[in-house]
Amino acid sequence: MRELMAFDGAKKTSVVLLAFIGFMILFFLVEYEWLSAISVFLIGAVASLPDFYKSWRRETIKKKYLVSREAKRLIHFGSMSGLLTYPFVLLWVYAVLTDLISMQTFFLIGVLSFAVTILVDKWYERHMIRLDDNYVSEAELNEERKWGSA
Repeated sequence: MRELMAFDGAKKTSVVLLAFIGFMILFFLVEYEWLSAISVFLIGAVASLPDFYKSWRRETIKKKYLVSREAKRLIHFGSMSGLLTYPFVLLWVYAVLTDLISMQTFFLIGVLSFAVTILVDKWYERHMIRLDDNYVSEAELNEERKWGSA
């Protein structure tokens, strides 16, 4: 648990400022038609890859302390399925940018996906806790952050 907290706590505050500056630059480039919306979309897709790497490392830390082979397999499956759904998210955003789907369809898909993701995440946490006693849930991690180490 301490290793996960140290990993999560190693955030760089300057990244947020740099992201905001980059966002503003891209906004003006699109506004003055020096760059297309699709180009900004591709830049955003590439820029999100480090976040996937961070997520992968976080799951690796969780997996290191698991005892159950089935729990290790399931946590690996969760990481891989997250990476495999990324192209579908890109396709979904690309479809709305190129008017292949309407804005209402875009928001409907987004709301339904968000609801399903929350339900599946809750089910996944409960199932992982039943599979392995060493699994650290997000609730336990938040409680540890709040109250400190025992």
